[in-house]
Amino acid sequence: MPSLLIRGGTLLPMREGARPERGDVLLIGSRIEEMGVIEPRHDTEILDASGCYVMPGLVQTHVHLVQTLFRGGAEDLPLLEWLRRRVWPLEAAHDEASLRASLRLGLHELLTTGTTSVLDMGTSHGGDAVAEELVSSGIRARFGQAMMDAGDGVPQRLLETTRASLDSASELKKRWDGQGAGRIGYAYAPRFALSCTRDLLEAVAALSRMTGTLVHTHSNENADERALVERATGRAPVTYLAEVGLACERAVIAHGVHLDDDEVRTLAERGASIAHCPSSNLKLGSGIADVPRLRAAGVNVGLGADGAACSNRLDGFEEARLAALLARSRGRANALSAADVLLMATRDGARALHLAEVGTIHPGYRADLLVLDPARLAPGGDPATRIVFGGGSRAVRDVIVNGDVLVRDGRPTRYDPAEVIAAANEAGAALASRAHVS
Repeated sequence: MPSLLIRGGTLLPMREGARPERGDVLLIGSRIEEMGVIEPRHDTEILDASGCYVMPGLVQTHVHLVQTLFRGGAEDLPLLEWLRRRVWPLEAAHDEASLRASLRLGLHELLTTGTTSVLDMGTSHGGDAVAEELVSSGIRARFGQAMMDAGDGVPQRLLETTRASLDSASELKKRWDGQGAGRIGYAYAPRFALSCTRDLLEAVAALSRMTGTLVHTHSNENADERALVERATGRAPVTYLAEVGLACERAVIAHGVHLDDDEVRTLAERGASIAHCPSSNLKLGSGIADVPRLRAAGVNVGLGADGAACSNRLDGFEEARLAALLARSRGRANALSAADVLLMATRDGARALHLAEVGTIHPGYRADLLVLDPARLAPGGDPATRIVFGGGSRAVRDVIVNGDVLVRDGRPTRYDPAEVIAAANEAGAALASRAHVS
């Protein structure tokens, strides 16, 4: 198997209590073989990381890559109006060409800013095209086709029968689980309680239990959404998800902005993870998730940029910075440290996605790593502080996933960025003309 020695960097292992240390990392095939001072074999490729930081790649626990082409087209609207007037009509207007262009542009942004693993929710069609793009990109991903069998204001093209939605998900899981040398896995993706019948949610919960498959959904994002769920179900949103079987250790629930104490206890007791999306929550005026409260209660919290339709950027380091700053808005300067949010962006995100060998630099783990050039960061401070508050994504030099170098010296190795951007501009213009959004 090919071997790669990352030599002479400052290693940031992303383990609780682990301190930065100078050393080398030897990769054999897709795994980390050894750390320390290493003498390479004669056929080992050397990647010089002298003066650089070496850390695990970022794990984003909530993204919508199908929405990358919607950037700037759904501005200044609250969540439900944003969905009904802009995002759902645009998703309904996607064809295969625009889906692929949206995925490629989003993946380009993710990889070049340091994200190596994602949990992606698509729209309710085109799942095979999404999977093909994830495989060819080299990224590690869990993905799911959005499931929607109900909902006020949902375009007809996005609605499926309960049976058709379940069958499509099962077929996609069968075709794509384990593809891309094991990088790709499926996650059931019921969109949220307002667009799914109870029958669909209970069926997804049963399938998840039987197969051990992740469930990816939204909840408690917006005060109006919370009120509508309570009116429709007679339950608080997380209480309802627990009742149908979806608030469980396999669940990744995006947002969790508006949670009462009972819901926080339920999440902790049942082992569900929250995907914190600070940029999205701020831009849509949804509020600020109380992440220190969730973590203190024992809830695992990862980070995500959501979709470019609401966050406008897919930069995981920016989400880490915002998470740290927003946690301090309640008056505690030490509520979330730079080290805390880097752990959330790596190790804790991997835990949410059940990626047991990702998120930490450790022998035997998957070789998903970043080399950061600190000369591109604002000077001063320990490595975590410098990365989080000094503009971490600017420093991304090399990106490695599963042992493959996908970005070298800031340039993608598998595609031409100019071609990706040109195709996205063309497909985006055609998509907007088809969608007829008001």
